[in-house]
Amino acid sequence: MNFPTFDYRAWYKTDVDSLEQIEALFFNENPHNDIYYRGMANYDFICISTFYRYYINSRRLDWREVDVGFNAMVNLPEIDENEYKNLSFSILDDFYTNMLDLGSVEISYESIAYLAQHYGLPTDLIDFSYDPKIALYFACCELPESDCSIYMFDIYSHVKNMMALAGQGPSAEIGYMLKEDGTHMTNDERAQVFKDYCTTLSKDGASTVTPIIKGDDIRFSERIINQKGAFIYHRSEVPMDQLMYTASTDTYYSGRRIYKITKELKPQILQILDERFGINKAYIYPSMDLNLTIIDKAASMTKEKFNL
Repeated sequence: MNFPTFDYRAWYKTDVDSLEQIEALFFNENPHNDIYYRGMANYDFICISTFYRYYINSRRLDWREVDVGFNAMVNLPEIDENEYKNLSFSILDDFYTNMLDLGSVEISYESIAYLAQHYGLPTDLIDFSYDPKIALYFACCELPESDCSIYMFDIYSHVKNMMALAGQGPSAEIGYMLKEDGTHMTNDERAQVFKDYCTTLSKDGASTVTPIIKGDDIRFSERIINQKGAFIYHRSEVPMDQLMYTASTDTYYSGRRIYKITKELKPQILQILDERFGINKAYIYPSMDLNLTIIDKAASMTKEKFNL
């Protein structure tokens, strides 16, 4: 099955072919503020969700060229947006129903999605980590014959932009916003509305949000804790790469970079991660998740229902 490609990432690409570069870029004890990382085992892979891959794999779709910004033309599949959204949320709903039936407590929709993601169900979440060493592990642990990549991106940039717009005051283009009692919102109140819109996952909400993982729910998954996980929810025919690499033609944009790491370094990087930092398969995938039996069973039931 063909997947979209995204040659415009080359605008922001840095080649990495030495351990000295790895040390300087990723083993720093003080990583960039507000920057998150995603490791990809093959540089040719682009940033698409597991549900996106599942959806286009399970259908025969027409493809067409789409302008994703700054005259960047990308060949993309034609997706029925309503069918895509409904199926995506149906999988999450079924998974959560199974969890509740098996004895789970009620949890947020964001937590439902990240548990589904980590236990093998296709979702529109895309994993990132605030620790570049975790991203390095994912980049190097598979496909030894392929060069790999590390994406570096501020996954909350769109939230900050929306909140900045909300804080411009009544003269801003968005104008006044009214509360239920008919009075005008303050700048702080308006900023909170915009933040909620950009960080809350819902069926009728924005197609791209950055869910905030709540502390009370994180106990459900040691994987999230160990992987220092964060997520972008991106439901679109246009891959996440468009937001990262054509949102601006400025290749010096702070925190926007893709590192292409030569395959020859993969075994050495894995050895260093294990010996110096204790990052290995057992650490990334701990076997002591709270409610592991419930989560596993609920995921299996959903996979069976949807033939996943």
